[in-house]
Amino acid sequence: MTALRPFRVIESLCATGKESEAKKEDRLVVTDDFAAVIDGATSSGPIRGQPGGIVAAEAVERTVKALPADATARDFVDRATAEIAAAIGDWPDETLMRPSAVAAVWSRRRGEVWRVGDCHVRIDDETYHGGKEIDRIGYEFRCAVLRARLRLGLTSLEAEQRVPTMEQPFRPLVLAQHAFLNLDSDDPLAYGGLSGTVVPARFVEVFQAADAREIVLATDGFLTPSATLAEGLAEIARIRESDPLMVDLVAGSRPFPPGRDYFDDTTYVRITIG
Repeated sequence: MTALRPFRVIESLCATGKESEAKKEDRLVVTDDFAAVIDGATSSGPIRGQPGGIVAAEAVERTVKALPADATARDFVDRATAEIAAAIGDWPDETLMRPSAVAAVWSRRRGEVWRVGDCHVRIDDETYHGGKEIDRIGYEFRCAVLRARLRLGLTSLEAEQRVPTMEQPFRPLVLAQHAFLNLDSDDPLAYGGLSGTVVPARFVEVFQAADAREIVLATDGFLTPSATLAEGLAEIARIRESDPLMVDLVAGSRPFPPGRDYFDDTTYVRITIG
């Protein structure tokens, strides 16, 4: 067997734009064999009083920590699915969104990066931006509504900075979009996520990284999989200063809350290999 190349974490961050660390739905995991960023869905239904995004993210975190070193992408996805299903138990109403999460995982043994959902990935100089069509539609609709209301004087920057994520104009779509979650179809609105239901193979991405020197994994609190943490934070700061509602320079999911550095949970890890 080929000797495993050594690796080390150059820099990392797991922060939140929320008012409390206790509400953070991102997780960062680094073991001897894996590195992962995990993003629990804010729109997830609650479980026993706990936000569903946290329940799902913690289930995926447990999965990564317990993964055998030689696990495959499918092993990871199926184990995470089972772990979330166990955490959820019986889900009484399928019209409500199950707790769900997305993740990007680097496997040292396999020399691969696995992705389910919209996390960002960078392998040396190659970038793989996260995103999905249903979000693009919702975010662009949000931006159009806010820009129109601002032009008519129906709202203000200060007022809109205080509107929670789940009260944004795309709320009706977000509450129903799980109709397309893990839908094994070529419908452009179909998307993948870890939610306790079977994830079709088409939503399990595998990127080859056997010869990579650097790997970057980031959740969508970053706008891109920047080459360095400083670059990613500078990009966020530029938008915060110039477009705090995230409706002009980018089509964002929510505004920057007043006085906060981040608009969302914001997780990044850069590792060097060999």
